[in-house]
Amino acid sequence: MSSNPITAASSSTTGDITGGRRRVKTAGIPTKCSCGARIVELISKSTPNPHRRYYWCHHAASLRLENDDHVFKWVDEAFTDEIQQLDYHVRILEEEVQLLKATIRSEGPKKTAKISGCFVPVIVGISVVVVLAGIMMYK
Repeated sequence: MSSNPITAASSSTTGDITGGRRRVKTAGIPTKCSCGARIVELISKSTPNPHRRYYWCHHAASLRLENDDHVFKWVDEAFTDEIQQLDYHVRILEEEVQLLKATIRSEGPKKTAKISGCFVPVIVGISVVVVLAGIMMYK
């Protein structure tokens, strides 16, 4: 009896072989399989993973393919990947904000420009000012 991917218990990594099935690595929540098919969310009915949700390639799921190169990933692992990716991006943005704050503090005196009813700080000494919309008037 060959094993079914829904009974597999290990994570979704390239080259990871579980129950004779090679899994394709996908970062975060998969949206499309490498074959072009959409991804479906299913619920395991196996003894080792009862009621555990997983993502699987619609094509592979409909044909009950085993030992294939289609996407299969546990939902909880996909969510963990997503959270780690978001955490990384938030840390990068926080560093950029800190750098911008330091740059603004070190640039010196400022003037306030009015653009279409909004007040926007303009750093004195910068020769190029980009106006995206509206008329710029100094206060």
